[in-house]
Amino acid sequence: MSKIINTIVAIALVSLFPALSLYTGTQGQVYTRDQAVMLAEDFIKESPTYSFDGIKDSIEIVNVESTNTSWYVSIKFTSRHAGYGDRTGEMVAQVLTDHTMVIHVIEGKVISAVTDDRFDEITCTMIETPQDLEEAEETALEWLRNAPTFSYDGIQGTMEIVDTVILESYPEQYVVTISFACGHPGYGNRSDMVLAQVITEHTAVLTVVNNEVQSAVIDGEWDEHNQREKVVSELLPPEMALDLVVQYLKENYSEASDLDITDDWSVTDMTPEDLLGVSVTRYIGDGWNITLQHPVVWKPTYTLNVENTETGFTWSGTVDQSGNVHELTD
Repeated sequence: MSKIINTIVAIALVSLFPALSLYTGTQGQVYTRDQAVMLAEDFIKESPTYSFDGIKDSIEIVNVESTNTSWYVSIKFTSRHAGYGDRTGEMVAQVLTDHTMVIHVIEGKVISAVTDDRFDEITCTMIETPQDLEEAEETALEWLRNAPTFSYDGIQGTMEIVDTVILESYPEQYVVTISFACGHPGYGNRSDMVLAQVITEHTAVLTVVNNEVQSAVIDGEWDEHNQREKVVSELLPPEMALDLVVQYLKENYSEASDLDITDDWSVTDMTPEDLLGVSVTRYIGDGWNITLQHPVVWKPTYTLNVENTETGFTWSGTVDQSGNVHELTD
């Protein structure tokens, strides 16, 4: 009797093998935590951002989470410059930048990799959210409402967003175009002027970075940010870019109140011999060290790094061909 029962049990177990095999096949290969981490580490070393200027040995596993079928591996690393992806040919701030990349691994494959919630390492594109755009537009509107031109005689209800463009830069720059009307011609605070009673249409272009307005030009001729006529030049030379940054720093930072470039300063061409298409100049004097670099192209954007070796003050920013100073932040 026992032999018959054992035989029946054996037959039943054998009959289950195909079903068990089929079930296992539908689940795919099971990958361990260590395998997922190893795959993520291999991926990050070849990713566009890290492979461009990631610092060796800066990779650090900070978190590993699993679901039934996948792993999420969070890895920190440091780059030598600001920005994301392959920045070859771009002007980038020379500042150590910490990043966190979240890599999603399923069945031995990386299906997504996002750095700082901002950059898709697989498609090499910035990730924008509607909230970012809305916040930038609201920042531009609020700033313009309180700026001298509109606050003097702007007509309520006439302010309207015409267009918003997101520039592929780091940090992201939102160029917001706004139309509005004023009760008189002219710009800024005109309280001491005799003005015609004429409704005047205006168009303002504002650049918003990190929810701060970095530049604002009305009708292409008035610098609302600096309350002066827009700097118009066929080509903004590096010397003028340097002067604009010095003026900007003196107006916005007490630490730079004594910053004045004189004939006693040394000026050195620091362009490496094997670096083509880029010019680098260093200005040193009175404890200040300023590096100005730009691509050798028509109408370049200048990148400046400023340091006071005595006080530790540092600053980085760019100057475009319109004379607008853009501060770079981490």
